[in-house]
Amino acid sequence: MAGLLRLANLLEGAATVVAAVALGVFTAVVIAEVIARYLLHAPIIWSNEVATYLFIYAVFFGGSVALKRGALMEVRLLRDRCPARIRWAMGLLTQGIILGFSLVGAIFAGELILTSFRTGTISPALEIPMLYIYLPMPAGFGLMGFFSLVNLLRGAAGGPEDSAGAQAASGKA
Repeated sequence: MAGLLRLANLLEGAATVVAAVALGVFTAVVIAEVIARYLLHAPIIWSNEVATYLFIYAVFFGGSVALKRGALMEVRLLRDRCPARIRWAMGLLTQGIILGFSLVGAIFAGELILTSFRTGTISPALEIPMLYIYLPMPAGFGLMGFFSLVNLLRGAAGGPEDSAGAQAASGKA
């Protein structure tokens, strides 16, 4: 389990860097476009497309980091009123659902990439293969699935009596 946690921390760090770089470059591109359009009256044709693609990278990698850190939005109205054993079970169920959804998402995103590769689809303004644009989808879903599996295993190992186990099952540890 210790090796799995080290791998999860390593992947979290890499995903954090990718999300931060994508968000930083996204911000720079949008600011440059605003300056070029409104001050210089010379819009940058490719800026909207680049900003959109960078945002996709930031969302998929940032979302997986948020899941690992237990920072995703959740409604806890019912869960907080339940006994510890039920909260623990609900946390495990939640991580299981996220794992299943992530696997399905990764499979369909992989099919999208394969289709894009076979058809040779390119982006309109940049004229780069769309498979590069679609890459964060299976990667992000894969990371989300891996992090939810780690949370699920940690929560199951901790058990309902262990407060850290209950937090790990919900992704809060």
